[in-house]
Amino acid sequence: MENHHNYVRKIEELATQFYMDPTTNQPNAFGLILVGCADFKTKLSQSDLFEPLLQEKILNVVDVYYGGENSFNQDIKLSFEILANVKFLQEKHLIGKYFEEINQDRGTIGIDETFEALHMGAMETLLVWENLEINRYVL
Repeated sequence: MENHHNYVRKIEELATQFYMDPTTNQPNAFGLILVGCADFKTKLSQSDLFEPLLQEKILNVVDVYYGGENSFNQDIKLSFEILANVKFLQEKHLIGKYFEEINQDRGTIGIDETFEALHMGAMETLLVWENLEINRYVL
């Protein structure tokens, strides 16, 4: 039991180390998915010692029956819907931020303005439409 407790405690410490920003004391991950074939993931998600800000970021707790890459692939399949929602929310956040920048006259629209901002190093985020059918030739 002591080894079991020590193992959960070590995972809690590592999760805090890897997923908490030390300067802001805020999570640096959009969400967490806890995966495993033993009961450790459930104990971790319910532990009083687990960082509360990270507990709020738990998107899913998944039981898998394999280890290694097979486990990773199974986790992705079992969490596909949740991961799709995360991508949607991230895209929604980016678009909202983009419109805020445009409203404050800090964003650019169009190829020429975008390239100018890129060359000046004045760009923090670049959004590109995946079906953009423009070829640029430099002679």
